[in-house]
Amino acid sequence: MLGLLRERGYEARSMSVSHLGDLRDDVEGLYKKGLLDEELYREYLFRFKYQVPESFPEARSIIVVSVPQPICEVTFAHQGRKFRTIVPPTYAKAVEVDMEIMNILEKGDGDGVHLMRAILPHKSLATRTGLAEYGRNNITYVPKYGSFHRLTSFFTNRELPDDWQEKKVMERCVDCGACVKACPTHAIGDDRFLLHAERCLTFHNEMPNERAFPDYVLEGMHNAVVGCMICQRVCPVNAQVRNWMVHCTEFDDDDTAYLMKGDFSDLRAKKMAAALEPLGLELQLFPRNLLALMEHEQ
Repeated sequence: MLGLLRERGYEARSMSVSHLGDLRDDVEGLYKKGLLDEELYREYLFRFKYQVPESFPEARSIIVVSVPQPICEVTFAHQGRKFRTIVPPTYAKAVEVDMEIMNILEKGDGDGVHLMRAILPHKSLATRTGLAEYGRNNITYVPKYGSFHRLTSFFTNRELPDDWQEKKVMERCVDCGACVKACPTHAIGDDRFLLHAERCLTFHNEMPNERAFPDYVLEGMHNAVVGCMICQRVCPVNAQVRNWMVHCTEFDDDDTAYLMKGDFSDLRAKKMAAALEPLGLELQLFPRNLLALMEHEQ
C-alpha cells in the first residue's frame, strides 16, 4: 500500500493505533514537567486528539508521510519595485498534498481502504516510526531532502506494519552546533535539547497581525513572510537542498497595497484569502510580517 506513495517520490511509515497513548505521553509528559511554554501549548499542542476518531471507529493504523518540498519564492510589487521574499518548506500546498495522498491510497489500493486526516503531532509520528530523525533545532530530517519536506498523517482502516520505535537524533548534530550559534533569538539553547519554541522566530511570525514582536526579535532577523529559515540554511545536512527554491506567485501593486493596508473587513478579503491559502499564508499575518521584511530591505 505505502509503495504507491514511494512511486510518487514520497516516503511513508505506519504504526498501530494502539500507540496513541504513548504518543500522547511524548507531548503531555513534557508539558506536565513544565518544559513547554503555556501559550505555546495552548496555541499548538492542546488541539491534538490522541484517540481513534468517533466517526472512524474502524481505524487500525496511522500513516505518516514525508513529501519533498522546496522553498517557495513570492514576489510583492510595491511602490515601483519588486520585493522578493520566501515561504519556507512545510507551509505551501497543505490541502493539495493531503488530497493527493488520499486519492493515491484510496483509489490506487483498490481494496476498500479509507483514510481520515489525523490531528496529531506529525513530527513525533515521523520520529517514532523511523521516517525521520530530529535535528538539534528540533526540526525533522529525512534522507536526500534534509528538512525540506512536509509531514502529514492519516488514520486508515488497514492493518499496516507497526514501525513504532525510539526517537533518534541525527549523529551529525553531536559535534556540529551550527544551528545553535546561528539562531538569532537563542531558541536553540545549550541548556537542553528541547527547543525553547516560545522564543523561536517562527512562533512569533505565526501570531496575529495586531500582536507586536517581542523586544528580542530585532529588525535584521526577519527572513521570510512566515516562519524562519536561518537554522535550516546553516545546517550542513541541508547542503544539497538549501538553495532549492521555486517561484510560486506574484502579487501586483494593487494586491500588495491591500495587504499593507491591513483592513480585511470588505468583500475582497475572501478573494485575497483564497489567493494566499495555497501558500500556507493567512490574512492575519499582514501587514506586520511583510512590513518587517520590507523595512529590513530598505
